[in-house]
Amino acid sequence: MKHFAPLLAAGAISACATVPTTGPASDFVTVSGEATYRERIALAPGSQMVVRIEETSRADAAATTLAEQTYLLERRQVPIAFSVPVPRTALTGAVRTTARVQILGPQGDLAFTTDTAHPVVVRPGQESVELGTLVMVRAGN
Repeated sequence: MKHFAPLLAAGAISACATVPTTGPASDFVTVSGEATYRERIALAPGSQMVVRIEETSRADAAATTLAEQTYLLERRQVPIAFSVPVPRTALTGAVRTTARVQILGPQGDLAFTTDTAHPVVVRPGQESVELGTLVMVRAGN
């Protein structure tokens, strides 16, 4: 989580996780990267970015969320860095793990989303995975 210390100190971004993040660091794998989109459109104040790490191996079933992080963007614009702690136990038995990023407008409407699979490959003993830049596309409209 030390990657976000400067951002949190500046008040530019805040996040909340939906998985417990207590316990030894070795119990978690940190998945990080940044999200962007190509359109020259400013995000509305009050937008938020949701990053999900999902198990997506079953074609006939909905993805299972292994970890989720929500970032309140305030007035921040893309590219936006993210870091999601994923419990190592959640990755046990996961056949295909991918990352999904969405930006929701102030009213909760979907504004941007990733439209391709972004594999999250974790090797034994690995503490972090860097995904690089994930490009989103405009939703709807």
